Amino acid sequence: MSNEIYPAALQAMIDRAGALTAEEIDTLGRLWESDEGLIMGKPSVSAELLGELNPPIVTNHALIDAWQRALDAAAGAGRVEELDAARAAGHATHRDDRHLKDSPSAKNGSEEAVRSAVLAVGVKDLISDTDYQILVAPWQQVLGDI
Repeated sequence: MSNEIYPAALQAMIDRAGALTAEEIDTLGRLWESDEGLIMGKPSVSAELLGELNPPIVTNHALIDAWQRALDAAAGAGRVEELDAARAAGHATHRDDRHLKDSPSAKNGSEEAVRSAVLAVGVKDLISDTDYQILVAPWQQVLGDI
């Protein structure tokens, strides 16, 4: 699915991400968002008139922290191939207009879920078992074992 070839385990995940069904994308997206724990602030007409936004608040800091530690570990160890593989897997979840009916949140959530799983597999030797499990859980729940 991607133009480059990565280590076999990561390439298999990228290829699988490129073959996600609309149902899998929706399920992954919803699961990631529920794991991410986004809470939308109450809309304010006066704030909107002034051009202010009410961004979502992330409540699952363990997930975000695990992602950041995985990114930092990969960057610190010079693991560019693993970072590129995670990016390629995220891009593979969106192919043209393959799933027009997917909500933007399902697409974004599925992309994040796939990226996190691929990066976690690529840097498993650099991160804690807890962080690994946090990052691969959505993939495993929807798509099975890695």
